[in-house]
Amino acid sequence: MDSLSQIVLGAVTFALVKDKEIGKKSLVYGAVLGTIPDLDVLLNPFFDSVEQLAIHRAFSHSIFFSILLSLLAGKLLSKKYSTSYISWVWACFVALFTHPLLDLCTTYGTRILYPLTKSYYSLNNVFVVDLGFTLPLLIASIALWIMKNKNPKRSKIINISLILSTGYLLWGLVVREIVYHKFETVLQEKNIVYEQMNVAPTPFNTFLWQAIIKTKEGFYLSDYSIFDKQMNTTFHFVKSENQLLPALKSRPELEPFFNFAQGYELVKKEGDVIKIYVTKFGPMSMDEKGPKFAFPMCINPDGSYYAVQNPPKNYGEIFSKLWIRIQGK
Repeated sequence: MDSLSQIVLGAVTFALVKDKEIGKKSLVYGAVLGTIPDLDVLLNPFFDSVEQLAIHRAFSHSIFFSILLSLLAGKLLSKKYSTSYISWVWACFVALFTHPLLDLCTTYGTRILYPLTKSYYSLNNVFVVDLGFTLPLLIASIALWIMKNKNPKRSKIINISLILSTGYLLWGLVVREIVYHKFETVLQEKNIVYEQMNVAPTPFNTFLWQAIIKTKEGFYLSDYSIFDKQMNTTFHFVKSENQLLPALKSRPELEPFFNFAQGYELVKKEGDVIKIYVTKFGPMSMDEKGPKFAFPMCINPDGSYYAVQNPPKNYGEIFSKLWIRIQGK
C-alpha cells in the first residue's frame, strides 16, 4: 500500500505494545519499522523494469524477513531500555509484519512466503491508496504525538484507530465476496465459460468494483457499484492474442513480469511491437471505444523489451467519471 499508510500503521501497531513504556518514541520506532520493507525500491536504479518486479515485495515482504529483523531489532532495543526482550521482539514484529499483511489486501499482492515460493498472494479488498483505511491511523498518530505520554486516553485512541482501520479492511472483504458471487451468477446466466475471475476495488474506495474475467480468447470486463439499482450485466470483451504467449513465457528474463501478472496478461500486437498489459488491476478508464489500459510491456521484433511509462493525461476526467459511477449512475 502507499507509504503514508504503512508509516502510520507501523507507528500505531508498535505503540499498541510499547506506548505505556516509552510513549511518543514508540511512534518513531514503529514508523521506521513500517517503512523498512519498502526500502527494496532503492535498488530499482540498478535494474530494468522487469528485474525490478523480481525484487520489490520479495524477501523484504516475507514473514521470514519480519521474524529475522524483529529478533535483531528487539535485541538492540531491549539492551537500550534494559527491559523484556520478548516484548520488544513482539513490538517490532507487529510493526514489520503488518506491512506485508496490508499489501496482501491490495490487488498488487505480495510474496509473503518468499523464498519458499515466488507466488504473489492478494485478497483484493482494498485499493493501494484509500483514506478509508489510512485516516483513522493518521489521526491517531497525530493525536498521540500531541498528547502527553501520561494521558490515560492514549490507549483508547490506539485501540479505536486499529478497530476502525481493521474494520474497513473486513468491510472490503465482505463486499468483494458479495460482488464476486453476483458476477458469478451473471456469467452463469450468460453461459460465459471462463478460466479466472478477479474482482478488484476501483481507486480510493470500496463501493465500486471491477470484474476482470479471463477466457481462452481474451477478457470480459465489467463493474458494479453497491449503489446500483440493479446488477450490471453489460460486459466489454477484449480479445487477447494468446497464441503469442508460449514463446514469450519461455523467456527466463520475462518470468518476473508474468509472475506478477498472475495470469491476467492481455496481449496485443500493434505493428511489429507486441504489447502486454497486466489487467488484474482493471482498466484505467472505459468508454464507447472500450477499456483503456496503461503501462504496457512492449516487445520489439528483435526481442528487446521496455515498459511504457506514459500515464493518462486526463486524470481529472477519469476521476470525475469514477465518482459518477460510484454513485450508481
